[in-house]
Amino acid sequence: MRYLFAGDTVLEQRYEPRYKTRLAIYYGSRDEKIMNDYAVNVSTGGIFIETVIPMPVNTVLYVEFMLPAKDESISCKTKVTWTNEPREIKSKNLPIGMGLQFLGISLDHIHSIREYINEGGLEPAW
Repeated sequence: MRYLFAGDTVLEQRYEPRYKTRLAIYYGSRDEKIMNDYAVNVSTGGIFIETVIPMPVNTVLYVEFMLPAKDESISCKTKVTWTNEPREIKSKNLPIGMGLQFLGISLDHIHSIREYINEGGLEPAW
């Protein structure tokens, strides 16, 4: 990711767009993935989770989700990079929730996500 500045505002720019989808996702601390919500978009670099209680920015979470028509579970460490909260809406096109950046995701999982995006005919979310 690279960042652009406009005055005091930081504008985030991704190298790859996120794609609209709806995936059940489990997430939580390393020992427990007890929260279950839905991802509304995905890219090879991250995922956005719709949740009424977004975690604070920089929170480390472990996620696990299945891609449709795949027989493998994708799991990896992530970091909350931004939130869309009721009192501070940053994107009107997204629900309340949080954007997560994948950390330490395997190349096999990146390829699986890319294949899902390409074969699923998913539309860019931006």
